Amino acid sequence: MINQINIIYWCFLSLVLGGSLFTSKNPSEFLEVPHKIMIKHPGEKKPVQVILFEIQNEAGFPVQYRMDVNSVICLAQVCKVIPVTLYWSNTGQYQRYELQKEATLEKYEADLFETDDYVKLDAILKNDDSPFKDVYIEDIWTVPSTLSEEVDAISGATILELDEKDTVPGAALTCYTLWHWANGNIVSEIKNCTSISVSNEQLEVFISHRDVTYFDIALQALQDRNLYEAIFVDAVMNRILKNEALLDRGFTYLEKAPIKTYLQVASVLFFKGEKLQKLAAMRSLLEVDTKVSVAYLEEWTEVISTLGTFQEVSALLDLIEKKDIDSEEVNTSVTPLLQSEFLIARRAYWFLYKQRLNPSQIKVIKAFQKKYKARL
Repeated sequence: MINQINIIYWCFLSLVLGGSLFTSKNPSEFLEVPHKIMIKHPGEKKPVQVILFEIQNEAGFPVQYRMDVNSVICLAQVCKVIPVTLYWSNTGQYQRYELQKEATLEKYEADLFETDDYVKLDAILKNDDSPFKDVYIEDIWTVPSTLSEEVDAISGATILELDEKDTVPGAALTCYTLWHWANGNIVSEIKNCTSISVSNEQLEVFISHRDVTYFDIALQALQDRNLYEAIFVDAVMNRILKNEALLDRGFTYLEKAPIKTYLQVASVLFFKGEKLQKLAAMRSLLEVDTKVSVAYLEEWTEVISTLGTFQEVSALLDLIEKKDIDSEEVNTSVTPLLQSEFLIARRAYWFLYKQRLNPSQIKVIKAFQKKYKARL
């Protein structure tokens, strides 16, 4: 039997400016900051107050978090409850667990965990897509109204059938309880604590870090602190220029910037971005209640003939219509689209049909209408 769990111990590390790692052999260089928070565990009827410890390095940077929890949530006071300490990274990713000296976890019928069981439990807790995510505690555990010799009065009887790879046989309740402590809404609480603790300089590193969780934490902190200086806005813009998967999240931040800043960034993304960046910029402008000058959209429309898809062309015309832009320059840029593939040409026709056109444009429109009357 094991007296203490020693699953892989990560040298508790942190990102500092420049993306280097911070390590220390001197525990006195770390500071533990307690946070009293309310956590909703699906096995509990009400939110539970817990103390989450934020572990900071000598620079005040959060490098790790820990919290003490019980090994099981017991519905009928027939379980052996063991204190367990869980550890997370500064992004809320579960890292490892520890037991107190001499403590051991137990299975159904008082069978003790073996070495492989402790290793397997750690792997289960590291799987953030575990089947335990979608089950209820009632599916895991039940106790008859009258205990008998056939029913274990220590750990409870598990009734949910799971693949052996997804649970420690005989300890589903322990796996369920600890999995939800490790992967539940504590994760968002940790991210929030980190976003509050890091400095503005560290946020710059977060924005460009390869782990997009840091990007999300940085965006939240930037909004909470109302930081829209060029150094932050440009960093976010450059990140979403390179990573289309971050566009929606990036625009959530950028749309709250001062109007002049927001419009400048939207233009950069439209002119320098690929298809998805262009669409995101147009969709954002379409949705926000921001006044756009005629000249601003005239500049965008100058390149409408270079847009590669119907989706892009239609989005830009939708934007011009939504912003109620009346411009001869826009009409001049759109008219050549009548010679494009039919879907684009028809969209251009219906746009121009509603505009105030000059005589030559009216002539072109009428010719298009006559040619494609049956398809309009």
